[in-house]
Amino acid sequence: MKVTLPYGKERVSFAVEDASFAGMYDPQPAQAAQNPLAELEYALDHPIGTQPLEEMVKPGQTICVIVDDISRPTPVSTMLPCLVARLNACGIADRDVRIVVALGSHRYMTQAELRQRVGEDIYTRCQVMNSEFREPEGLVSVGHTPEGVEILVSKCVMESDIRIGVGNLAPHPVMGWGGGGKILYPGVTGEHTVAYFHLKGGLVEENLFGHSTTPVREMMENWVDSIGLHFIINTVLNDRFDICRVVAGHYIHAHREGVRLAQRLLGYRVTEKVDVVVAGSHPADQDFWQSPKAMYAAEPALKGERDGTMILVSPNYEGIGPHPEYPDVMGRDDGDDLVRACIGGEEGLGDPLAIAVGNSMSKMRRRRRLVVVSDGVTREEMALCGCIHYPLAQLQQAINDAMARYPGGRLAAISNGADTFLYE
Repeated sequence: MKVTLPYGKERVSFAVEDASFAGMYDPQPAQAAQNPLAELEYALDHPIGTQPLEEMVKPGQTICVIVDDISRPTPVSTMLPCLVARLNACGIADRDVRIVVALGSHRYMTQAELRQRVGEDIYTRCQVMNSEFREPEGLVSVGHTPEGVEILVSKCVMESDIRIGVGNLAPHPVMGWGGGGKILYPGVTGEHTVAYFHLKGGLVEENLFGHSTTPVREMMENWVDSIGLHFIINTVLNDRFDICRVVAGHYIHAHREGVRLAQRLLGYRVTEKVDVVVAGSHPADQDFWQSPKAMYAAEPALKGERDGTMILVSPNYEGIGPHPEYPDVMGRDDGDDLVRACIGGEEGLGDPLAIAVGNSMSKMRRRRRLVVVSDGVTREEMALCGCIHYPLAQLQQAINDAMARYPGGRLAAISNGADTFLYE
């Protein structure tokens, strides 16, 4: 049996015995909306849990539209002209519409990337900028966490009268699903706030990928309520990134309806647990900070609570990613203590985001045998993570070595691991 997976913009293949292959655990391709813009217009005309924009927005107000960055497949440039046209019809001038890209702690986007993200027309008509997460003068305090961590938000977001979040619904290892209020918190918060959010997630023991809601999401939504996110627009995309459905409205109520739709459209029911699961990282191909989402997606395919092998196939174009301390933390077994010390404000511990996410992945490393097939990261880097590394040219060897550990074992594969939701 020949199995083919995406590897960035390429396709790669490996062979497995027919008797050993449980199948492709890919959802049936979700049908794209016949008219994506009509789908968007319908969602805006029928908001869930809140009044329409036309009743919310008043002439002369300033509007902040928060969109996700290039690490997400949301068709931002397709959606913004429709949204801005609606705002114009409400009496909002282009100069009063600010498009802010929610970076979280991702790298700042270049002007060329911003132009491409929002589209040429919107780029020339409206203010377009990155969210601020590092510079104190670009942040404003909106309160403190129970542990006393200050909640800082981009000033350019808080200075607006109305805040609208535009994002996509995809499974997430700590939040259950992306979308909703996550675009605001931690999307446009300061780096210490982003770190706190991830640190709380780093203490979660179980894999929450694809859950409708999670404790960390509920914590986030409490803060979003205090900050104020007036309206969301979230897409459900198929594996070709075509718009299937759009939901709009309240950041909780519309989000939950969107999750219900996304679970049905993107989910795959696992009827057989296997010994080895091979997951392509697509579309989270950028770096090893993003690509392990596919591991979280793939884990429900494995037998039992422990053991089994996950093989991640990913280009990791930008290597480890923006947090170089991450591999070292992933390879440690005392991460919970490190996370709690970070939350408590202990100095000199290192990059808190690396500690948070590294600790989450450390828990997975201790549950499962992790293999990474990639030309974008090195054997040495993966050894620090506690992962086994193969270059892409040795993909078949990685498969053979894994199957040799399980005489009579079974293997399944997932194409677009970062966007796949497995359930029983």
